[in-house]
Amino acid sequence: MKYAAAIALTVGLAVPAFAQEEKKMELSAVPAAAMEAAQKAAPGVTFESVSMDDDEGTDTYELVGKLASGKTVEVDVLADGTIEEVEEEIDAAAVPAEVKATLDKELAGFAPTMVEKSTRPQGKIVYEFEGSFEGKEIDAEIDADGSNFTRHDDMAG
Repeated sequence: MKYAAAIALTVGLAVPAFAQEEKKMELSAVPAAAMEAAQKAAPGVTFESVSMDDDEGTDTYELVGKLASGKTVEVDVLADGTIEEVEEEIDAAAVPAEVKATLDKELAGFAPTMVEKSTRPQGKIVYEFEGSFEGKEIDAEIDADGSNFTRHDDMAG
């Protein structure tokens, strides 16, 4: 019984270390190089909020804003201005046919509640989907050519 309590205590203390925590901050705290790079990567976006995220040991600024259309854009950028990712909320109708075909094959009947076009380093484009499938909240990603399908069940769902 002592061992079970010790293991539970150890696991209980370790779990928060694995949780990704975002720290909200003021836009004025974003380094100039990071802000300039974000504005260049997402022209026309009015940034409304920023948080600091420790992505696998690297401090990443996550700037969130809106386009004139009202769609949300998030730019993940390092302090030196290196862009990690630009995520733009899009309508499901804007998803390429190859991606739709893979989504229909892998998750037949899935109706996403959120769709994003993610532009990553070297111009790689990935489509990200969130929604409910078979009673679970899930995230899915598919490369722009319809390859590399990945699914993640949300831990909170």
